[in-house]
Amino acid sequence: MNDLQKWIRIRKDLYLQMEKQVRHRLGEDTPELMRYHKVYQSEFSKKWQATSQKELWSQIEDSQVVLMGDFHALHQSQKAQQRVLRNIPKARKTVLAVEFFEAADQDKIDKYISGKMSEKDFLKAIQWETRWGFPWEHYRPLLRFAQKNKLPVYGLNKAFKKRSATTLKSRDVFAGKKIAEIVKTHPESLIFVVYGDLHLAGEHIPAEIVKNLGAPFSKRILRIFQNAEKIYFQLLQRGEEGGTELIRLSRNAFCLMSVPPWVKWQNYLMYLEQAYDEGLMRIEFDDQDDDDFDDDEDSDFEPLDYTDHVGRYVSIMAEELGVKVSLANLSVYTAHDSSFWSQVRECYDQKQQAWIQSLIADENSFYLPEISAAYLARGTVNHAASLAMQYVHAQLSESQKFFSEMPRDFLRWIWLEAVAYFGSKMINLKRKTDTIADIKASLAHRNPEETGKEALQLALAQKMHELMVITGVPNHRLLAKPRKRSSYMVAATLLGGMMGERLFGGYQKKLVSTTSLVSFFKKPLENENFDVAYYGILEVVESLPTPFHSKKEKL
Repeated sequence: MNDLQKWIRIRKDLYLQMEKQVRHRLGEDTPELMRYHKVYQSEFSKKWQATSQKELWSQIEDSQVVLMGDFHALHQSQKAQQRVLRNIPKARKTVLAVEFFEAADQDKIDKYISGKMSEKDFLKAIQWETRWGFPWEHYRPLLRFAQKNKLPVYGLNKAFKKRSATTLKSRDVFAGKKIAEIVKTHPESLIFVVYGDLHLAGEHIPAEIVKNLGAPFSKRILRIFQNAEKIYFQLLQRGEEGGTELIRLSRNAFCLMSVPPWVKWQNYLMYLEQAYDEGLMRIEFDDQDDDDFDDDEDSDFEPLDYTDHVGRYVSIMAEELGVKVSLANLSVYTAHDSSFWSQVRECYDQKQQAWIQSLIADENSFYLPEISAAYLARGTVNHAASLAMQYVHAQLSESQKFFSEMPRDFLRWIWLEAVAYFGSKMINLKRKTDTIADIKASLAHRNPEETGKEALQLALAQKMHELMVITGVPNHRLLAKPRKRSSYMVAATLLGGMMGERLFGGYQKKLVSTTSLVSFFKKPLENENFDVAYYGILEVVESLPTPFHSKKEKL
């Protein structure tokens, strides 16, 4: 098996494992849902081609209704919707129509958008937690954009006492009719619709819109799907998944590829896990019956084993790097595990405890080699994969010490963050980091005393210092002395992300061999002259091509 086939096999297995766990929690698909899903999958069975943002913007100009898919539990899905909406020319009148609000709540929606009802009162009035339940903060920026730009907002959903696969068609019919009404009410406007990805299949909502507005209107409907698994694995087979962001399925259908399939499904798994923990048993996912989660039945639901979960990523990374890594020293803890802090108090002094506390408060995931404890701040793919790589690194470098002295350990933390970021890219190839251009842009928009400015300034100063050192400028000193210890951590995360992004790009393009990579990971952090090793690695990294100028270039 060649390297590409091995890469594909590992990732397909990961995707299937994630999807299987989600399906286990949701129950078996009904025949109605299977038929509905088959229609959706047929959208991605035709010929397609990679395309550019320019072509997408051009097609939006020629459309009157833009239907953009939503994977409710994936924050990246909602971020993509925001980015597309923001790129619609300001001169064009636009209306926002969304699945996550019900049409029956239109009077409340109008009051909220116009500022006549507070957010808290609005969410309570529309029963957000029980009727929708997915994180409000993921959708809030869409509504803030609408408020700021005075866009009318309409609800498209219809409540059913019992939501199941059999009601999917009824919801499509209702949404299609509502969208047609909005088109007639706002004939000069672009109607930007956010609705579950499954509903965007041609025979679903688009067909219902055409029934109401006539066949010629079909040319005025643009569909933007998100993250089709079938297309992703075809891109993976071609070795093009990293550089392909947008796919054109037909004249008026695109598919945005922002995350790998296993990232999508792990996000949903994490959502289900959180919902279970909080007792939110009434969960829906377009295609699921409310009876799948019953307060009186708690027979099958098995809480996620985070040690096993992170361990799976460790095994994938070890196989990819061609190294053996034992899982014997891996125990993953979360904020719910009270035993974690008792172990920390026993092993670390007060100063170290304060540093660990600050890491937890800032939602950092980290590994403590002295007590073989891995702390997972959040259950996302990026956090779990970063933590897995920290563990791999600790085993390869035989690290036995947790570093917390700043500025003495600043370079060590940058390297640890670079390694962690590299690992997250092995699992989530679509992850993007800030660049120097992003940091400069962020600094330009901050007030002198604004939180975080000190960390950004430190990151820029350190970057300049590094360039001076590797280009041979003698006795160059770091021109920044932060007052806050936390600024070092934030700066290390930024700089480590950039370093890890570049290193992964070089590895993927075979400019850095696996052997060299493993030798980097084996550098002992405890060495008093670690800075020599750091700058040696940095010199290699700086010789590699920059993957992108700004993450804002991406959708």
